[in-house]
Amino acid sequence: MAVKEKKRIQVQIDKELANDTEQVLDKLGLTPTTAINMFYKRIVATGSLPFQPTLTPGEKATLHFFKQAQDIPVTKFKNAHDVKDWLNDSNED
Repeated sequence: MAVKEKKRIQVQIDKELANDTEQVLDKLGLTPTTAINMFYKRIVATGSLPFQPTLTPGEKATLHFFKQAQDIPVTKFKNAHDVKDWLNDSNED
């Protein structure tokens, strides 16, 4: 049997995401390399991603919230005294 030539693929992934993923893969008895190979094989076999790239309802709600909140004015405080003054200001909503 011929040995297949290997190709190194490097990607940058958020460290926390990588750690969380590796914990799940470990519980499944998989290594990151095995999982990535499985992912690539499904792409080749189906000619598409092995999942539908859509947002969950929670992700959609979060995105909507951030879009709605982006134009809300923000008041910055330097210390607790500024907060107290702002809370006691009768001109503020």
